[in-house]
Amino acid sequence: MKDNIIRKNIKNRIFSLIICIVFSLFFILIAQNLPLYNTRAIAIASSCPSIYFPEDSWDFGEITPDELPTYIFKFKNIGDEILIIKEVKVSCESCIDPLISTRKLNPEEEGELKITVNSIDMIGRFNKRIYLESNDPINPQVVITISGFIKEKNESIFQPQTKIQPQPQTPFRIGMSYFGKGEYDKAIIEFEKSIELDEKHTESCYYLGQCYLQKGIIEYNNKNILKAYSLYRKANKFAEQVIPQYEKIIEDNPADLNSYLKLAYIYETRSIVPFVNEYDEALEYYLKALDLATSSSSALAGNTGIIIYLNTRIGYIYFEKKKNSQAIEYLEKAKEMSPQNVEVAYYLGLSYNKIGEKEKAREFLLRVIELSPQSEFAREAEKKLKKISK
Repeated sequence: MKDNIIRKNIKNRIFSLIICIVFSLFFILIAQNLPLYNTRAIAIASSCPSIYFPEDSWDFGEITPDELPTYIFKFKNIGDEILIIKEVKVSCESCIDPLISTRKLNPEEEGELKITVNSIDMIGRFNKRIYLESNDPINPQVVITISGFIKEKNESIFQPQTKIQPQPQTPFRIGMSYFGKGEYDKAIIEFEKSIELDEKHTESCYYLGQCYLQKGIIEYNNKNILKAYSLYRKANKFAEQVIPQYEKIIEDNPADLNSYLKLAYIYETRSIVPFVNEYDEALEYYLKALDLATSSSSALAGNTGIIIYLNTRIGYIYFEKKKNSQAIEYLEKAKEMSPQNVEVAYYLGLSYNKIGEKEKAREFLLRVIELSPQSEFAREAEKKLKKISK
């Protein structure tokens, strides 16, 4: 009896050892396959100018006739290169007056965008946009939205005036503010509060998953592979939850660009894990999003920031699928609109190299080093150039 127990214990230990070995090998495989994707994500965020607005919308509430209300949006350069504001455009030149405090910001420097609403000859509800274009290669165009309600001139003359208060800061909006600053633990708390208020709040679930994904990337770069994998699993749990929600939104509203973008990004990021390849799904949604963004009937027609982003992502996925001619087609479109985009230049260099056009490959890889010499892209470009020169 005792011998049977001993043999059983030995078998259990051997089984546990095998499981541990398999588990360890799996994480080693992850470590060998993830570096370029994850370091690229970090490099993009830090080795270039990067514009950040804590707020991107404001509701003025109820405005009295002939009033000229103002609001100041603060913004900051959270990158490590000089940020240059190229242009500020508005959707209504006669009713919105934008004034920017500075057009050149050093790293960590702050600026202000003062918006004045001219309510003369306006009446009723309004919703206007301000477009701020900069040399931020990842987010070249920021869209600021303002709204409010302008009363008729003779309205409320004999009635007490009640001013509608601006929209309160909800847990979701607070969470987005923390997320934009990279304070993921604080963002998680706020997104969880938002889900407690509405368990079907799709955007809160999506960004909660993104928080865990970004925390996983950080842990991976700190060589904490097991912790990174645990965080990736949490991120994937929320991805599985929101995929059918976004699909339902698209079913109800086929022109909902946001849902196409979110679904595409989910499938793209899930494909970085070994043995998972969902690039076809990502490509499908990115292409549909591009069709919407470039449609003349779309409210976003002419939004160059979104179009650059989509051409870049589509080009990158075609590169991963080893369809280099298609990759070049879309990356060239992105380059025409954003010549300073480091990621675009990098993947153009790799794609041209794959089809045997060595000179063009060198040209773009050298361009990467010139644009952002301290970035991960530049370090990888140097390695590729050495191989091409052999």
